[in-house]
Amino acid sequence: MISVVFGLDGLVILLVALVVVVIPIWAIADAATRPTGAFTAAGSSKGLWITLILVFWFFTGIIGLIVAFVYLASIRPRVKAMMA
Repeated sequence: MISVVFGLDGLVILLVALVVVVIPIWAIADAATRPTGAFTAAGSSKGLWITLILVFWFFTGIIGLIVAFVYLASIRPRVKAMMA
């Protein structure tokens, strides 16, 4: 039904917009729920990652998305391993 209203290009834009919104929110929520000590043990800073994602996402969008992907792919597994 959505593709009938917006067409295929509108549907693609909608999906991209959802990704640009959902991924950084997921990364921020994940970082906020992890203990600060796990970040310190992993050699990183909880406040730094939350701030980086928020600032770059708010001001540039795409760079914030990239920073969120870096957090989720690189930092999150290290922090998660320190919690175990």
